[in-house]
Amino acid sequence: MKRRFRCPVQVKKELVVEVLSGYRTEVVARQHGMSPKTLSNWVRQYQDEVGELMAKKRDDAEKLKQDAAKLEELQQRYDQAVKQLGEKELELSILRELVKKKHPDWRQR
Repeated sequence: MKRRFRCPVQVKKELVVEVLSGYRTEVVARQHGMSPKTLSNWVRQYQDEVGELMAKKRDDAEKLKQDAAKLEELQQRYDQAVKQLGEKELELSILRELVKKKHPDWRQR
């Protein structure tokens, strides 16, 4: 006897959204340990009811893209700041060495 795959309706709808978003039915079904035929039946049953979930998923994906772009910009700014800091530290080290050569009795505070 086959095992029945039972889960709440909300979970079923989320799986249907994954399929309607472009993932293959077989892949989604196997990831969740269920029959592709069961998932296909759910897609037919719930495809009209998942519009709100699909819109939410698209909004989340758009927000994720914006966050990724913002993160990339911040990473570039951080790298630039670290580079400038390194240059300033090198410059300061060179100036200290020059002062020590000119004034050997000078002490750094």
